[in-house]
Parts: sequence; C-alpha cells; structure tokens
Amino acid sequence: MVVSTRPLWGQISLDALRHNMSEVSRLAGPGVHIMPAIKANAYGHGVINVARVLADSDPLALVTGNIDEAIEVRRSGIRTPIVMLSHCPPTELVDVAEAGFIPTIVDLAGAEALSTPNGQPRDIYIKVDCGLRRLGVSLDALAAFVKQVVVMPGISVVGIYTHVPFHDNSGAQWSRARIKAFDDVLKNLAAEGVVIPVTQSKSSANLLARHQDMSNAVCVGHLLYGLPCTDADVGNASMFRPVLRSIKSRIIHINCQTGISNGPSPYMSRNSTLTGVVPVGLNDGLRNPKESCTMEMLVRGCRVPVLGVSLEHCVLDLNGVVSEVGDEVTIVGVDGEEIIGLSDLAMWHGCSEREVMMLFSGRVSMSEEST
Repeated sequence: MVVSTRPLWGQISLDALRHNMSEVSRLAGPGVHIMPAIKANAYGHGVINVARVLADSDPLALVTGNIDEAIEVRRSGIRTPIVMLSHCPPTELVDVAEAGFIPTIVDLAGAEALSTPNGQPRDIYIKVDCGLRRLGVSLDALAAFVKQVVVMPGISVVGIYTHVPFHDNSGAQWSRARIKAFDDVLKNLAAEGVVIPVTQSKSSANLLARHQDMSNAVCVGHLLYGLPCTDADVGNASMFRPVLRSIKSRIIHINCQTGISNGPSPYMSRNSTLTGVVPVGLNDGLRNPKESCTMEMLVRGCRVPVLGVSLEHCVLDLNGVVSEVGDEVTIVGVDGEEIIGLSDLAMWHGCSEREVMMLFSGRVSMSEEST
C-alpha cells in the first residue's frame, strides 16, 4: 500500500467555530433554536471535526443537503438530529427517512411517498419558496398544501422553512418583505389550528441585518465559518472569526537558470532566474489569477509572486528570497509579519471567499490548529 506524502494541508480553529456559534446564539436571542449548516463539507472546512463541535453546543439539528455527508456524520458517532435540506425523488425520500434522517418535502408526491398508514409517523420538514425560485412549495399554495399534508397518515410535520438570501441593502429589503409574507401565512394557519413546531426563515444575512420574524429557529452557515455573506453596510460581522487558519505546502524543487534572454515560457507570467516548484495546482483547487493580478504566496516570511499554475504544480518567483527545498509555503495564513487572507485569494481568483473554500474542499486535509 502506498501512503500519500504529498505536502498539502490546512488548519482550522475549532475555538473560532465555538466562538462564532456563541455569537450566532447571542444575535438570535433567547428561546431561538440554532440549526447549523454543515452542507458542502462544512463549507469546505471538514465536516466531521466541525459537526462534532457544533453537536456539543446542543443545536436543534444539523442541516445538510448531501446524504453521503449525513451518513458520514452519523457513522462518526454524532447523534444530533440531521435535517436533509435538499429535495430528492420520492423513493429516495423514503430511504432518507429510514436511514434516520429528517427529509424535506417540496411537493405532494414527496409527502405521498412518505405517508404510510402503519408504523411510527415519519418526521418531515416542508420547504417553502418565498421568491428565490429554487426549491419549495409556492407561498401562494402553502396554506392549502400544509393543511393537506398534516392530515396524511404516518407523517408528522415537525418543521417548515424558507430561504431568502441577499447581499446588499436592496436585497435586504426584498428579503424582509418575503419573511413577512412567510410569517403571514403561518399566522393564518395558526389561527385555523395548524401549528408547526419548528419554523425558520432567517439565515446568516438576516441575522446581521437584524431582521425580525415570528419563527423560532435560524439556520446559519456563513457566519459560523467567519465567511462574509453581505456587503459591509448591511451589518457588522467583525465579531465573527475566520475558522480557516491556513493552507500550506512545501517547495519540492528549486530551479536556477542564468543567461535566459528569450522571455518567459508560455506557462509563466514573466521570466525569473530562480524559481520554486510547489505541488499544488488546478487539481487541488488553485487557479491562475485574473488578468492584471499577481497572486502571491509566503516563503520564509516574504511575499513571492506565483508565476504560473498548472494541473498539479505552481511555480514561484524566488528571486530575493533565501530558500531551499522543503521550505514551507503559505497559500493562506500568516508567516512572520506577512499574511495572505482568504479574501486575497478570492480577489485574485475573481470569486467569493466561499467559492475559494469550495475550490479546495475535499482536496486539502483539514486538521485542528495546534495551540
């Protein structure tokens, strides 16, 4: 058996995660249930380590959209209820329920597949489309749909939720209006005697914007991981700490050439007489920077330009840096007095910090930061 010794690793701060969970609870207020999102490999941070910490905080449930991820969490010994956020074909909804997870339904076919006249009632959540136009029961049809489903045999509607994300103040106004519309339907249902135990409409952005609602739960992702979710003028997120601390590798080869006069190779942004090769490339989630940007990494506390990124390697300009094979390379993190943040990588790649995490997700082994 060949054991991989490829030098590429990341570190996360579980203390930062605990702190962020506490801040979410504070913003949510007393009596509000927290439903932490661990979807997409816990936003790229490593689902098992993250889920263990979040489970210790006694949340109402963990939420994900990936059944394989849910099974992995359960096999690790975590017993916290898991709500499956995404929709799947009716036959698979039955499998989700029988595996011990709480399925989400978005239509009558899903409810009918889960309904059974015999046996223990199956807990389900209902997803509502309040205008995102993705998944969910239309808000206009919600009242009739809920009244039809709650009387089906073998089903227990334990939760109902919607998702109305936004980034800027204009979007915040739209989101606030959609939450009110959601509240109004639930209020009317309650007046008719239909009360669902768990209701949720707010996510990270809504918490930052201090939106008010009538629901008794919030589902958060971005804020837990210290990732930006809104423009700065929407709400103050300074109290949340980045959970990602570093992504690092090592120099595996140094190339010194002199007398080159024919310019850089087609794979380099410019010429250099001293280059270092790092075994991190497109296959690992790294990307070449946007045109007119110079991406950098840290070697021995110095910022060094990235000359090019290929499938499995990148090349650094080491001119002016005393370095050797085996030196640590910081892709994200701190080295000496220099720092490269996730925001820097996002800027160079022309995407969001969340998208950078998705590029690296599952490709970089994440472990807890040593203290």
